[in-house]
Amino acid sequence: KVLDVGCGAGSVAKAVKRERPDLEVFGCDPSQSALAIADACPEGVDFRLATAERLPFSDSELDFVWIFDVLEHVDDPAQVLREVARVLRPGGGFHIVLPLEGQPWTLYRLVGCGTKWTAKVRRGGHIQVFSAARFDAIASACGLRVVRTRWSYHLLLQVLDLLYFSWLDWRGPVSGSVEDMSASRRGVVGSLMRAAAKVVACLAWGEARLFRTLPGGCGHFTCERTQVNC
Repeated sequence: KVLDVGCGAGSVAKAVKRERPDLEVFGCDPSQSALAIADACPEGVDFRLATAERLPFSDSELDFVWIFDVLEHVDDPAQVLREVARVLRPGGGFHIVLPLEGQPWTLYRLVGCGTKWTAKVRRGGHIQVFSAARFDAIASACGLRVVRTRWSYHLLLQVLDLLYFSWLDWRGPVSGSVEDMSASRRGVVGSLMRAAAKVVACLAWGEARLFRTLPGGCGHFTCERTQVNC
C-alpha cells in the first residue's frame, strides 16, 4: 500500500500504478476540484479528500508514502511528518521532494529568500523556508530517518525561479503556471514557448544528474520509518 500526499489531479499516483500494477495506490488532497479531475479517470488509484495533517489511514497501515512540493506550504511541517510516520509501518519508506530556499551556498540564501526577498512567499505560497539540516532535524524527531539524499536546482533553475517570481512581483498574479501558459498559447509564440520549456527541462535534468551529489536548491530525501514514537 502506497500513498501520494498532496496528489493534486493524480498524475504521479497514476503513473506509479501504471508502472507497478501490483501496488495498491492511494492519493489524497484537500482540493475537491483537483480530486474531481483525478477521479474522472482514476486508473485504479483510490483518491481521498484529506489534508496532510490528518491522513485517512490507520496506524502502520501503509508501506510507502511520498510528498512532492507540499511541506513548504503548510503551517506545521512537524505535524505532517508525524502523520506520515503514524500511517507508515516500522521500516516503511518515505520520499519527499523539498525546495531548500534556506540551503547554504544557494542563490536563494544569497538574496535572503523569505526575509529580504519575499516574492515566493507572496506569489508561490512558500511559507516555510527549509535547509537540508532543518528537514533532517524535524524528520528525525518524528521517527523518519534520512537514508539517502539527492539534489537538484543547482544553478539554472535557481536563476529561472528567482527571475520568474520577481517578474510575478512586478507584473502581478497570472491565471496559471508557465506550463499552462505555454500549452494554451497558439501560433509561433506558443511553439517557441513550448520549445524553450523543453530545452530548459533537458538542461536542468542534465545539471541535476551531473551534480546530484552536491547540495542544491532542492532536496530529494528518502527516509525510513524508525521505531521511535512520535
